Formats: sequence, C-alpha cells, structure tokens
Amino acid sequence: MILFSYKVNSDVTEIDGVYRFQIDFPSSIGLKFVCMYLFKIDNAHFLIDAGFNFPDWKKTFFSELQKLNLSIKDIDYLMITHEHPDHCGMMDEIKQENPDIQILMHEITHDLMKWMTDPKNEEDIQNSRDELISRSLSYGITKEVSKTMFGFSSNMYKMISYTKPDRILKDNDEIQFDSTKLKFVWTPGHSLGHLCVFNESTRHLFAGDHILSRITPNIGTSMIKPSIDRRFDFTNILDHYLKSLDKIDKLDSKIVFPGHQDVIYNPHQRILEMKKHHETRLSEVSKMIENKPLTPYQISLIHFGEDLDGLNNLLALSEILSHLIYLENQGKIKRIEKNNLVYFVKEV
Repeated sequence: MILFSYKVNSDVTEIDGVYRFQIDFPSSIGLKFVCMYLFKIDNAHFLIDAGFNFPDWKKTFFSELQKLNLSIKDIDYLMITHEHPDHCGMMDEIKQENPDIQILMHEITHDLMKWMTDPKNEEDIQNSRDELISRSLSYGITKEVSKTMFGFSSNMYKMISYTKPDRILKDNDEIQFDSTKLKFVWTPGHSLGHLCVFNESTRHLFAGDHILSRITPNIGTSMIKPSIDRRFDFTNILDHYLKSLDKIDKLDSKIVFPGHQDVIYNPHQRILEMKKHHETRLSEVSKMIENKPLTPYQISLIHFGEDLDGLNNLLALSEILSHLIYLENQGKIKRIEKNNLVYFVKEV
C-alpha cells in the first residue's frame, strides 16, 4: 500500500566503487535522507535496501539508474538490511520489474514482514498492539499520549508491499564470488533481524541503521511476533546491540556505508564513540533514579524533554527502557510495581 506522494530530491555519488543513492526522507526524527547502495562484484550487480514505497521514490530511483545506463533488470541481488519501511518499501515493486532479482534478508526480518503485512493476521497484530499499549501505560504514559505515540506505528507496515524473498539468511552466511566473498552479519538492536553486509576484498561494510555517522540509532523493541518472542529473548535489547557493535568492530572495515547520514571512514573510532555514548546514557539514567523511584516515562521526559511529537516520544521511551532493562540485568537498579505502574530505582 502506498500512503502518500511528496516531492523528492536525490543525489548519486560514487564512493570507492560504490554508488550511493541519497533520496529525501520525510521525517521528524532528524534524518534528512535514506541511502541505497549499488555495487558490482564480477558480473553481478548488488543493491542494498529498497527505500520507501512512495510513487516519487520509485520514479526517482529508476531515473537515477538510467543516468548510470542501468535499469532495474540489470540488478542481480537485493539485500534488505531490516524491515523498517524506509529500507524495504519498494521490494515488491522492484521484484515485479525484475522477476529474476534475488531478494535476501534475515529470517527474523522475513517473519516480521510476512506477519505484519498479511491481512489474515490483523486480529493477532491488533492483540499485540493492545498488549504493547497496555504495557506502555504501566510505564507512566497517559492514554492520550499513547494515541499519539502509537498512531505512527499502526500505519508503518502499510508502507510495505511484501514479496517472498529468494533466500533467507542467518548470522555469518556467505556468498562466494570469483573475486570476493560477502559475509552477512546479524546485528540485532535497532531492529530484531538487522543484517550488515561485509565485502571481504574491499573491506566495505554496508551497515543499514546499525552504525550512523552523527547520531546513534534508536534501540528498543516494539511489536514482536509471538513465535519470534518464544525463540529469542530480546528483552535486554541494548545488550544485543552492544555485542553486535563488537562483532562488527572485529571485521576491521575500511569504510562503513550507513542507511542514513555520511559515509564513515574511521569505523573503529565511530564504534568506540557510540559505545561511549551508551555508557554515558546509562550513567545519566542511573543517577536520575538514585533513591528516587521514577517511571520510564518520567525519566524519558527528564532526559529528552517534553516538546516531542508522538513518534519521537515513542522512540525516547523505547530508548530509556532499553537502558533501564540493561541496568536491571546488571543488578544495578531495581524494578518496583505499585498501583499498576512500573518504577525503577537505584538504592544507594
């Protein structure tokens, strides 16, 4: 389903043999554009991510391909880093234009996309959403705030036109070419099935939203398909994310190509900065609740401020929760339940 049309601007740049398609992103969260990447290995063209499912996006992307004397039919592989609609939106459109293209994604990304976009699951999805809202109310938000917070998420997957992938990937799966090998690394944190792609010969890392140049990606979980919840424990999602950063750091990448913002030429330094950011936030959150029990939403308002729209309110609460649960799992803070509300406190 396509929700709306808007005028987009685009720019294509070649960076170390990789074409970066930089296309406008209609967002209030500080990200001005989405990046898709196209590169060639031997005789195969490989595309990273599929952008938004908006009419002008498809028109713009296909037009930029033509300027490179290429068409969508020339692309052999499409790898989806994760299930957010700014990264997988045109997947079905691309498959329709090129039935021979091989679409790749992580098994969790596939499970989530298939579940969220199947009309047969509408009741199941609504129950999961109601459970999420109920849980959020226990974190201190009001019903009025919850309406604005979850309005966006209820429409998010309407931006996706699902198509069955040709290959389901798992952590450390590889594709061997004559000249190099692509390694697929599972990096849960920003999303549950997030994948990064590492080209061993060029040492290029295509990082999706796992590593960004100027901000840190939002860390947290929202709706999880029940079968995924039973197979994996994503409660302590920040721990997953920090361990994923360590996995990526060990690859010793030369250049990181992220899904937003600038290309990163000092990957190890950037990873250290991001880990330091989370250490600082953990310390700040911990100090806020020294001998002073607060709900997650109260902490979110203190830390991020009160002047946020619905989506940013949701992202802020999600971010705070991931840090509180991380501290709780380390035994540094306690959870208290009182009058149907959840509080966290550090007793000193």
